[in-house]
Amino acid sequence: MRRRPTWGAAVAALPLLSLLLLPACSRKTKELAARLEGPPVTPGAPVVLISIDTLRSDRLPAYGYTKVRTPHLDRFAADAWLFEKAWAPTPMTLPSHTSMLTGMLPPEHGVRNNSGFVFRGETHPSLPRLLKEQGYATGAAVSTYVLRRETGLGALFDYYEDSVSVTPGVATVRYQRPGEKTAAFAKEWISAHAGGPFFFFFHIFEPHLPYEPAAPFLAEYGATYEAEVATADAIVGDVLEHLRSLGLYDRAIVIVTSDHGEGLGEHGEEQHSLLLYREAIQVPLLVKLPGSRGGGSRVAAPVQLSDILPTVTGSLGIPTPAGVSGTSLFAAGAKGAAVRTIYGETLYPRLQLGWADLRSVVDDRWHYIHGPRPELYDLVADPGEKNDLVKPERATAANLARALLRFPQGNEKPAQEDEETLKRLAALGYIGSLRDRAGGADLPNPVDNIASLRRMEEGWRLAGIGQTERAIEHLTAMVAENPGMTEAWIKLAELQADAGKDDDAAATYRQVLDRSPVPLPDIAISLGVVELRRKLFDEAERLARSALPGLPAKAHILLSRIALARGDLASAEREAREAAGERDPQPSAILALAEVRLKAGRAAEGLADVERAAARAKELRLPSVWNLEFLRGDALARMNRIDEAQAAFRAEIAAYPSNTQPFVSLAVLRFMKGDRPEVDRVLEEMYRAAPSPRTALVAASTLDSLGEKAKAAAWRRRAESTAPRCPGAPR
Repeated sequence: MRRRPTWGAAVAALPLLSLLLLPACSRKTKELAARLEGPPVTPGAPVVLISIDTLRSDRLPAYGYTKVRTPHLDRFAADAWLFEKAWAPTPMTLPSHTSMLTGMLPPEHGVRNNSGFVFRGETHPSLPRLLKEQGYATGAAVSTYVLRRETGLGALFDYYEDSVSVTPGVATVRYQRPGEKTAAFAKEWISAHAGGPFFFFFHIFEPHLPYEPAAPFLAEYGATYEAEVATADAIVGDVLEHLRSLGLYDRAIVIVTSDHGEGLGEHGEEQHSLLLYREAIQVPLLVKLPGSRGGGSRVAAPVQLSDILPTVTGSLGIPTPAGVSGTSLFAAGAKGAAVRTIYGETLYPRLQLGWADLRSVVDDRWHYIHGPRPELYDLVADPGEKNDLVKPERATAANLARALLRFPQGNEKPAQEDEETLKRLAALGYIGSLRDRAGGADLPNPVDNIASLRRMEEGWRLAGIGQTERAIEHLTAMVAENPGMTEAWIKLAELQADAGKDDDAAATYRQVLDRSPVPLPDIAISLGVVELRRKLFDEAERLARSALPGLPAKAHILLSRIALARGDLASAEREAREAAGERDPQPSAILALAEVRLKAGRAAEGLADVERAAARAKELRLPSVWNLEFLRGDALARMNRIDEAQAAFRAEIAAYPSNTQPFVSLAVLRFMKGDRPEVDRVLEEMYRAAPSPRTALVAASTLDSLGEKAKAAAWRRRAESTAPRCPGAPR
């Protein structure tokens, strides 16, 4: 019979016992202890939400990846709770970020796509509004046009920095900005508000395409996704270090996550938006609490981005509003917590390509994707989702299909988006425009139509590298084979207009309007611009006015230009003032007013507007603004400050060589000086910078106005010789 140890023996053994137990205090033990105690409530703590766009969780060392180094995020992960199975509600930037900020799924907050939906902050709760009511200052700095102020997100914040340099007419423009530039705005704002409670939302676009990593990472990894991940790590590390330098890091709630992943070709999709496989919707999610409490803990239970809002409110001791469907992240791994079923969707295929919607549900093991051909994957045994088990696991698939039905459907009908918005989204890789298509069961399955998407993207690629005629031929063939492919018609019209084929462009735009089941103010504006160039002023005005309810700013700009063409300066100025009257106007809006004043002969006022636009651009850290230097030169030339004018025109050309206006103005100035050979040299330089029939016609028109009829005729012949007709092009 074993003798009981005496009290003295037990006490004597305690130090040794403690030493023996110390190694067992592992990360899991630490996690369990933190869970049992629950998250702390820290009223008034600063809150920083950092979103790294397009970042897959399985491409981070913190999640087990070994082919890239991320020292800053690794250091942060040691201070944070890491959620191993965090899911985005959709593989699209705007609706996913809206879920982060509202605690709601896309069918609940109403934003279902990157365009066509606007968040209504007056009818839904949001984290910045909730914290503002608690006395918090609220700010945001974002790196992509997709998250522009007009989406409804800007109105939620006291400060919303979304300025992205835009270059009309340049196919290679990127409607994003490098993360380090956005970080500069973030650090400046945080420094100014470090003394009180604040919430800041910081968004960078790395590692989204195109891959243009910082030089050290380009040298180490090449122009790859991994290089962009390393770049993002350095940018985020800079912001985190800034928090430390201000004494904010330790007492702040800091969340690092992403809006969605990236296909990287694993199921045929290189980017995202179209499919719902794990690589597109599983994201990193790390939460650092004040004092780094629970740092290093890992939670394996499935969670979602809509859990961010209730996590923050719970940590601050603020009531979570009714209607928020997310739950605190710290409740997910609590003892006895039920395994959740997480919802996902993409309406992009139907709204922009005419294919079927996809919806999905995922739990701690299974991922069910509902579409024309349902799919089921065992994420534990098959994380790459290569083996569809929908047939052998019929019961599991049926249970998950029933679970999917319990999620709300929401409003799936988008509002209309303007054509310039669609161009900018296309430049970011979001191909297609919104269309209201009914039905679903009989629509094509997106995963079965990847090849068609590749064909459409080839047209975009050809256009992006300046192969306009080849792109026109490619898209003409596509619409001939499939006249219902609205997006191909729109791109074809845009390219025809860029190539100077306004008659063809007008006919193609009308095909779009005739085929659409809903009004399209975006296309009406684009067609109105073409009709203005064709001097069909009444028709251009009719189109502009039809777009006023949906696109007032762009409609007013078009009406201003129509009035200028008619010589009605008073109406032109009135419309330009309307266009420039928005909150925090962009420099381009101010320049529209400058153009009217210059045409009215009020050079000093026009120059003052240009300087105001330049000051605004400097405030926004925009390196250059389309047409700003040209209009400056125009004003200076009208004031007989010729040398300064020529310098301004040259500055515009250096920044935007495809802009023909400064070349024309330089040619006119040289003509006035009697330097006829220089006129010819300038026009040839213009054509080399942007070789196209339209440029040749601009040169012809310039020479006509100078009385050089023979030379003008030669340029017209050049335009005709460089403008091949595409077989089957619309008339």
